[in-house]
Amino acid sequence: MHSTGRIVIVALLVMWVNASHAAATYHVAPYGSDANPGTEQQPLKSLAKARDTVRSVNKAMTEDIVVYLHGKTFTLEEPLRLDGRDSGTGGHQVVYKAAEGQTPIISGGKAVRGWTKDGERRWKAAWSGGDSRQLYVNGVRAQRARGPAPEGMGRHGDLAFFDGDAGHTAPGEAMAEWRNQGDIELGYYNSWGHMICKVKSIARDGAGGVKIAMQQPWFTLCSRKEGVQIQLPAYIENAIELLDEPGEWYLDKPAKTIYYIPREGENMETASVVAPVLETLVELWGTLDEPVHDIRFEGISFADATWLSPNRIGHADEQANFTFAATNIFERDKHLVNVHNEYLKSPANVVLHAAKSIRFERCSFTRLGGAALDIESGSQENVVSGCHFHDISGSAVQIGDVLPSDHHPNDARLIVQGNQVTNCLIERVGVEFQDSIGVYGGYVRDTLIAHNEIRGLPYSGVSVGWGWGEEDAGGGAYQVIPYLYSTPTPCGNNRIEYNHIHDVMLLRNDGGGIYTLGNQKGTVIRGNHIHDNNKGGGPGGIYLDEGSGFIEITGNAVYGVDTPMNYNNKAQNRIATCNEHANFFRAKPGEAGFQQSVADTAGLEAPYRDILR
Repeated sequence: MHSTGRIVIVALLVMWVNASHAAATYHVAPYGSDANPGTEQQPLKSLAKARDTVRSVNKAMTEDIVVYLHGKTFTLEEPLRLDGRDSGTGGHQVVYKAAEGQTPIISGGKAVRGWTKDGERRWKAAWSGGDSRQLYVNGVRAQRARGPAPEGMGRHGDLAFFDGDAGHTAPGEAMAEWRNQGDIELGYYNSWGHMICKVKSIARDGAGGVKIAMQQPWFTLCSRKEGVQIQLPAYIENAIELLDEPGEWYLDKPAKTIYYIPREGENMETASVVAPVLETLVELWGTLDEPVHDIRFEGISFADATWLSPNRIGHADEQANFTFAATNIFERDKHLVNVHNEYLKSPANVVLHAAKSIRFERCSFTRLGGAALDIESGSQENVVSGCHFHDISGSAVQIGDVLPSDHHPNDARLIVQGNQVTNCLIERVGVEFQDSIGVYGGYVRDTLIAHNEIRGLPYSGVSVGWGWGEEDAGGGAYQVIPYLYSTPTPCGNNRIEYNHIHDVMLLRNDGGGIYTLGNQKGTVIRGNHIHDNNKGGGPGGIYLDEGSGFIEITGNAVYGVDTPMNYNNKAQNRIATCNEHANFFRAKPGEAGFQQSVADTAGLEAPYRDILR
């Protein structure tokens, strides 16, 4: 046989072998071994080994490859990272799926063991796991040691410079003796915002009080930023001297010790205590040339992750959990603004970057210290369906961003578009950062947010758009430095429909069940059931804030809020571009007018009748 013929036969054999493995099924369990073949009887141990095994056989798929997760908790030592090499091929998917009857958890936490009594109520345990911002006892979030700000606090210092000596004064000298002063935080609330500033030092002032120097430049930024600036703090957090209530904890980093006061019924000798240490659990990171694609997660919980930037520099919040960047700043009307509103997104613990056709189905996101899920930077046609988001420090789902590559991308592949969040339950998010959002969308296109229930949030339920009109073609009502754009942003054709949004705006003000910013040609807000969102303050219903334009609002039922339909049309005259019709505001279910509204709008789409129950 000629050598050419042998080469052809060998190539065919390789293709046949690859194809024979392309429909493989693998099993992985915490009690397995990475030396095992990955069968149900001999499962692999680690998710990383399962990923690498799939990577070796997914080049010529003829069916889906399924990785079944058995057992309870997969504790990660480092993030699970998937890229273009881990994608499904041939029109098929790689599926990571809970085995039948199993409830697997992908966890970034470490157990805290060896608790001993430390006084009448307090317990302590040695800790060598590094920094963390959260603690969970029997799955329940503990509160970092906290107390109200002392009465009689004041301000001191010069805010003209980012490195100036500035901060607060307080009566009494006891705080000057507090330990680990650089770990202490002051928290501020104002209208929609929640800012956190770090203490630098506390010293006696020589007149019976103390001078609290704050970490710069963040204290100046929060004090001079546009919008509503910080004044006096509402609370002090993360000092062992404040550890005095059941359910509070404190990490003494120099002493490598965690302290905790148990709640009633908690036995620290038998309790399961976990401190999250990883900031990223799962990262699907593709590139524009090689996106990660066609991967599905089913029935998996993502839990026990943290976010440590606030521990280092605080949380200089602007809005919706976006924080002030210390660069890219200009001054407008004596206030500080990031150029073109390019604030920094608070990151999520699960990240999709340049990802396509990724699906999360019937998954749970819980006990998370950042946002839960980021869909960013060229991610397209991804689906989040039937998932439960709860007990999350930040926002639940963040789609897109607000950077130059988002509002005016130089490559169309960067546009975040065609993503869906449907049939999800989103509750108890923003547990730590109170201006978090249920579902946030930046400069996004063709996004579907539908048939979700969103409840129990401190701030807005859904927020789509950014920029207050400034990044739209021709700008908005504000002076924009250094230049205006002549072309529109990609934001548009988004659909926010048939969601049940209630009992949000519980703590913060100036938001809504649904909130928008900027021009969004083709966007529709339709058939949503929005109610009882006025505890923190108005407007609370549907809120088209500054620069919102070219949006249709139809078939929505809104009641139990301060303002069912609110426009903030500051000098931009974009109300005329919006089409508000066939809505019903203020009447409640069971009232004659409400039922008539259902009858009047039932012809829009059948799901509207289903959501009004």
